Amino acid sequence: MPAWIPLHLPAIIYTQKALNSMITSRYLVSFTIKPIILESRLLRTRLIYLVLVLMCFGVGLEEASAIAPPQDSIRNITDTLRTLLLKEAGTSTETFKTHQVSVQQDLLLESLIKNIRGTRDYLKAGIDTVGINNEIKDLRVKYNIAIDGILTNKGSTQTERNLTSSYKLLHELLSRAQKRDQQAIQIKNKLVTYRNTFDSLNSDPRLYILSKDSAEFMGYLQQLVVAATEVHPIETTLTQGLKNVQLSKMRADLLVYQLQSALEQIDQFERQLSANTFRKEVSYLHEPPINSRPFQDIVTESWKKGKLILSFYLRNNAALLGVILLLLVFAIVFLRSLKNKVRNGHIPKEDQKKYLVLKMPVVSAWIVVLSIFQFIFPNPPFIFSAIIWVSTAVCLTILFGSYITRYWMVFWVGMCLLFILACADNLLLQASRTERWIMLLLAVAGAAWGLIFLFKGRREVLREKAIIYFIIYLVVIECLSVPANIYGRYNLAKALMTSGFISVIVAITFLWTVRLINEALTLASDIFEIPERRLFFINFDVVGKKAPSFLYVFLVIGWFILFARNFYAFKLVTAPILDFLFQQRTLGSYNFSFFNLLAFFGILILSSVVSRIVSFFASDGPSAKDENKPGLGSWLLLIRIAIIVMGVLLAFAATGIPLDRVMIVLGALGVGVGFGLQTIVHNLVSGVILAFEKPVNVGDLVEVKGKTGTIKNVGFRSSVLESVDGAQVTIPNGDLLNDHLINWSKNNALRRNEIVVGVGYDTDLKTAEKLLLTLMQEHPQVVKLPAPLVFVNSFDESAIQLQLYFWTMGIRTPKAVKSQLIMSIQQVFKENGITIPYPQSDLHIFNNLPPEK
Repeated sequence: MPAWIPLHLPAIIYTQKALNSMITSRYLVSFTIKPIILESRLLRTRLIYLVLVLMCFGVGLEEASAIAPPQDSIRNITDTLRTLLLKEAGTSTETFKTHQVSVQQDLLLESLIKNIRGTRDYLKAGIDTVGINNEIKDLRVKYNIAIDGILTNKGSTQTERNLTSSYKLLHELLSRAQKRDQQAIQIKNKLVTYRNTFDSLNSDPRLYILSKDSAEFMGYLQQLVVAATEVHPIETTLTQGLKNVQLSKMRADLLVYQLQSALEQIDQFERQLSANTFRKEVSYLHEPPINSRPFQDIVTESWKKGKLILSFYLRNNAALLGVILLLLVFAIVFLRSLKNKVRNGHIPKEDQKKYLVLKMPVVSAWIVVLSIFQFIFPNPPFIFSAIIWVSTAVCLTILFGSYITRYWMVFWVGMCLLFILACADNLLLQASRTERWIMLLLAVAGAAWGLIFLFKGRREVLREKAIIYFIIYLVVIECLSVPANIYGRYNLAKALMTSGFISVIVAITFLWTVRLINEALTLASDIFEIPERRLFFINFDVVGKKAPSFLYVFLVIGWFILFARNFYAFKLVTAPILDFLFQQRTLGSYNFSFFNLLAFFGILILSSVVSRIVSFFASDGPSAKDENKPGLGSWLLLIRIAIIVMGVLLAFAATGIPLDRVMIVLGALGVGVGFGLQTIVHNLVSGVILAFEKPVNVGDLVEVKGKTGTIKNVGFRSSVLESVDGAQVTIPNGDLLNDHLINWSKNNALRRNEIVVGVGYDTDLKTAEKLLLTLMQEHPQVVKLPAPLVFVNSFDESAIQLQLYFWTMGIRTPKAVKSQLIMSIQQVFKENGITIPYPQSDLHIFNNLPPEK
């Protein structure tokens, strides 16, 4: 310690003043750094106490007032203080950084542990690589089945049936393999995300900054040990999961590539086959076969393929199968109700036998529904279509029992057996000499069977005369199949042989389907004169007694499609059209296809048509006789609104337009359009209110705006009123709600009526009252309660006015009852000497002139 420092109280005071001066001086501030400024108050307190201790060490108080420090000593003190300040600032900065690093380390460890737990939960839930691998193995087995006879075990030639069936099977396998590939990609991306998070947290340098404080160091070290203990097993499992997923993805990618390659090869084979349709494909029938495969192997592999294709198709079209089931239930309920009505005596028993549709309602419903609605299934495999055709043919055979003559029954049964054999042969997917002989026998048998029944006659007992033309068609087609088979045109011969039997059976089924529909409509139109609840209020007077003309056109087009589908040329014609319709196009950020646009407008049109059909078929026709029957009324409007709303939503969903954007646009348009179309919107809303509140129903007799008539229709914007003079009056729905509406159909149509009659002043009013009450009480159409009444109303110039009140039932009876009562009153009054005076005046002449002189 310097010897010059005075150690007494004045010196201490001087030193404190100097220190305050230095700390507050600009010179000292310029040499300090920001941490010192931030903690200047704390540092100044520490330094004051430090200087005081140094000055007081070993010095007497009596010398303090006599000694002043030299200039060099002050400079030394300043340097010492500066050094202490800088050291203290460094210590504070290091402490601050240490605290910041500690907070960041805590956040990093928290994120690391959170990621560990998320990864553990995801891995615990299972990444299902085993399931992916098992399905890929299963798909590979089915892939080997699909390419059998095409890429492996080729046999003598490629066949159209094998190529078509394999293409459909491979396309389904490709779809499933791509789904598994996408699943593997999603799992891999998830695991890679977890791995990247681990790596980014582990590589953060802040995680490895250690504290100099031993206690803090040990605490942080324990946290690292805990995190490392949790990380190690998860990291090992994560690494293994990534390897497994990558392996599964590689297997799926390889399978997808093989499936796509097989589909391309099949497409090339089909094009070559179509180009060589009329060329020789196999050896002549009398020559030895070349590279033929055993027939038993062909049957086995064909069965495997057919079973796989059928299972995939049924699984993919379960919703459509549900629709068919609902239609079957509806048809069965309808036909059973029709049969019960017939049994209750609506039709004489001798006439009931001629209606085939009533013989077996379930069988008839199966034939009608499957024959018409088989076309809703998209691109069905042959085995699925064959099941529909064979089942409808069997049902028709059951229905024919004791209905058609034995002669034509034999023809039909024989044709059905040949048809079933032809379908079974068409399920064989590879060519063999055995199958070629079977094809030849079937073609010859079909042609011979048709010729026998063509030339033997008995056409007069044939119920459907058009069947003759299809028999001729069958004979021609089968005759063409025979030489094609003999001379090695295998695919052409098989297509002709199969299409001949299919066409004639399907055509006959379609003819009888239309006949069954016509019979059902005829019976329903005669029996159900009034729409009934259990038949969904269908008005059969409006539907008619025959199937509509468009159904015939539809069935003819369907028959042609079923025939043409047996040839690859049909696919060549339809493929470009389908590509044009389904090809995705871009307009701005929106992707669309022409098929989506057609579906949009088609769904809107269909929903509008269905809405009108519901209203049209369920509406009351002009021949409805029961005035008091419960009408559907506004329920029809609710049903129509529901159909339209569902149609709009489905239309937008079909185009892929997000519904939230549609709602925003519609809301914006609604605000602008609402101001210009207030009246229309008001009427539309009024229509909805009418639908819920139901103040009027279709068929009600109402009076509104001075018009009286019957409500014929309740629409979206307006309702139709048929006035009593036969005019059709359109009334906006808003007027029905705003004006005073009188509904005469409510309360069982009970209506009060009034008659005013005058009697002479000399009439006994008690007698007149008794006579009038008796007349009203005895009239059959005047109700007893409320009882009729007679009041004496007023004294008029010529008569006393009597007022009669009585109630009648029915909507259109009051005028007739009133007319009858007036005639009866006139007759009774005449018999009892009661006069009905007419207006008269007495003229009195007074002569006031004076007498003549």
